[in-house]
Amino acid sequence: MPGTWVVVLAGGASRRFGSDKLAADLDGRTLLDATLSSVPDGLPVVVVGPERPVGRSVDFVREDPPGGGPAAGLVTGLRAALDAGAEQVTTLPGDAPGAGGGTGLLLAALADHDLAVAVGDDGQVFPLQLACTRGGAARFLAAAGDGAGLSPRRLLAPLDPVRVEVGPSALRDVDRPEDLGAVRDQWTA
Repeated sequence: MPGTWVVVLAGGASRRFGSDKLAADLDGRTLLDATLSSVPDGLPVVVVGPERPVGRSVDFVREDPPGGGPAAGLVTGLRAALDAGAEQVTTLPGDAPGAGGGTGLLLAALADHDLAVAVGDDGQVFPLQLACTRGGAARFLAAAGDGAGLSPRRLLAPLDPVRVEVGPSALRDVDRPEDLGAVRDQWTA
């Protein structure tokens, strides 16, 4: 997948979790490291959020404004990947440790489309798990502006991305402390 970059969104405030959920322990590693380990080897990664120790080589960038929300993170990450020469980009939430497992399916959809979004088996859209070509990224960026305070779901709807079912293990995320237990059970099953 030459020219493919991965953007991992890791700038949230973890309000529902009550502390920095990306630093939470998941079987001896942080939740963010678990997510990064799900990304296929060899793909360059940009993490949007504050710098922190991770076990994989990544570039860190910060959304503007910091804490501007997930759409601002998508804008910053897509711009960073495109500036680095990406021909296609996939984006993942940092709090979904299996998210990288859907990368191949999302990228495969780019053979016929310029923008793809992950969906669950019930049709629910997961707007932070995207894949796009340079053209698809340009369409998203034109619609988003700086992205601050905007809803990724609302930004995507008029862009008509192809929907790609990626499976429940790639979609399970951590919002509250009890979610971490459910993810841990999934990993050990």
